[in-house]
Amino acid sequence: MAKTKTNLHAKLIKVFLIQVALISVVTIAGIYAAKTTVEDILVRAALEGEASHFWSVREQQPDFPLPNTMNLKAYLAMNGQTQHLPESLQTLEPGLQRAKLNGGTPIVYVEDKGSQRLYLIFDEVKVSRLALVFGILPLAAVLVVLYLLAWFAYRQSHKAVSPIVKLAKAVEEAEVKEGHLTDLDLHELRESPDEEVSSLVKALDQFTDRLELFIERERLFTRDASHELRTPIAVLRSAMELLERRYQVEEDKTISRIYRTLYDMEALIETLLILAREQEQVLPTSRVQLNALVTEEIDTLKLLFQDKSLVVQIEETAKLELDAPERVVHILVGNLIRNAFNYTPKGTITVKIWQQGFSVRDSGVGMDKQQVKQVFKPFYRGEKQNQADGYGLGMTIVKRLCNRYNWHLSISSELGSGTEVSVHFPKSQISKD
Repeated sequence: MAKTKTNLHAKLIKVFLIQVALISVVTIAGIYAAKTTVEDILVRAALEGEASHFWSVREQQPDFPLPNTMNLKAYLAMNGQTQHLPESLQTLEPGLQRAKLNGGTPIVYVEDKGSQRLYLIFDEVKVSRLALVFGILPLAAVLVVLYLLAWFAYRQSHKAVSPIVKLAKAVEEAEVKEGHLTDLDLHELRESPDEEVSSLVKALDQFTDRLELFIERERLFTRDASHELRTPIAVLRSAMELLERRYQVEEDKTISRIYRTLYDMEALIETLLILAREQEQVLPTSRVQLNALVTEEIDTLKLLFQDKSLVVQIEETAKLELDAPERVVHILVGNLIRNAFNYTPKGTITVKIWQQGFSVRDSGVGMDKQQVKQVFKPFYRGEKQNQADGYGLGMTIVKRLCNRYNWHLSISSELGSGTEVSVHFPKSQISKD
């Protein structure tokens, strides 16, 4: 199961909320503990002391009155006679407890001495008000201060990581265009007073410089190597034509295979030149008739693969015209149809053209699910396809071109039954009559 990723800002908010929650929980627990301590310890001790004082004085002064103050009231029952007591007190047993009395639930302490039972009723409401003024309110003030400190810590932490978040966002949104990271603007971050942020920006600048140099070297090598290879290919083609005329071997399968290889190499070199040129400048667009390109490519490949028992069909439901670079569309169509010829020893190849795209389906060797996942990797060729012509770059180039021009590419295949590749073009690129 994949882990959910969170950014630093979300983590800071989470930490702040956890701090607030912990402070609140600890405060509530403290209040409850204080309440319990006051009720079970302090109040009990005070009432026990009050009862002890009353008994000792009562022994010396039998007519000593029962306590009756603002917070304390007492009742005395003789020989179990409790009729004169409030009803809620009559069933109470000795000890500290609460009882319903006069609409409240005061604390009642009951103690026996001989045949007498003393009821001390402590009204803690007034005391609670004092506790609120002198205890809870200061505690609330402390709580507010803790909240403010947590908020201040959050703001400072957010301020500290904000440059890192900006740096991550800038790198995420940057795109390599024409061999340069034109969108990577780190001017504001370079002036950051934080040493860690400055070090990150400096390291990133050095990395992007090396990356741009690498991209430039790759582009120059692709362009120069492709350009230089065109001359020996042209020489080989001329030599092959001369051999055909001299020895009359036009129908020889070996000669056909050599021609196919030369054709593939020419197409690959042309593709590399197009891709290298695309990095230097945007290729001009024109109105491209896809139906005509498909027919032209199939006619050429039929001659090159005439030694194979193939039936090629074109199913057209519309005349498809695109506003796109003509050479790019030619490379796209050529690679897909050539792949179908390469990987179909015998059988049927069907090219369908409709209003928004086209597809190439063959009845060739096909691929399993694992091979389909790897088909767009450079130089990848399935184990059962090693005898087929090609270099394992066709689908890689097709994928790259589709990504570049926002064309939707899909592929489905079944081992032993064939492969179908479809390309859908955006409506904005489809020409209207």
